[in-house]
Amino acid sequence: MSPAAVLALVVTLAVYALADRLDARVRRPWTNPVALTVAALIVVVGSGVIPLPAYREGTEPLVWALRPAVVALGWLMHRQRATLRRYAWPLLGGATFGGAVSLIVTPAIARALGADPTLQAALALKSVTSAVGVDLAQRVGADAALTVPLVILTGIVGAVIGPPLLRALRFREGPLGVAVGTNSHGIGTAALAGRESDAATALSGLAMATTAVASGLLAPLAFALLGLP
Repeated sequence: MSPAAVLALVVTLAVYALADRLDARVRRPWTNPVALTVAALIVVVGSGVIPLPAYREGTEPLVWALRPAVVALGWLMHRQRATLRRYAWPLLGGATFGGAVSLIVTPAIARALGADPTLQAALALKSVTSAVGVDLAQRVGADAALTVPLVILTGIVGAVIGPPLLRALRFREGPLGVAVGTNSHGIGTAALAGRESDAATALSGLAMATTAVASGLLAPLAFALLGLP
């Protein structure tokens, strides 16, 4: 790993640690650590302080760590298994339906607004967690380099806006967790940790996984239906 790549990794971890400490003190929707970290790193990379190729090389360990991080949610789900059983059918139906809507409706809207097929295909996968989205994009012919930023942006927007909006609409625990996990995947799930109940976080994690599985199964059909990519 080159010195610039090592610097990129250190800067990324340091910025996230600072953002996480700020969030722990302030606890506001706009202090989401992922959102703040992404914004800061866009400035760093965009200004040329760290070249983009070096940043990609340096953050490869973090991309790899997405997979075990997703698996680690399984322990929380195990602890909340009684709650998960109670919400099993609403969760399965809601996450599957939500994934299908994202696969079909989002690219259809993008097409109506004049987006090209490449962008339509990437937008179709916006609600699939990035650990799955990279592989799924390659399998269905979508542009993974475009899909991942859209997945991250969807997660950030959902994490910042979703929980406060759902609470204002009087959604609690089960419905809130399922809605956030279905639409905002891992970033939204992380936003619930420590702010909502363990049950809501576990439901969000399982909804994220269910959406990923459903999207993986339905994506080829949806892409064929819409003539993508």
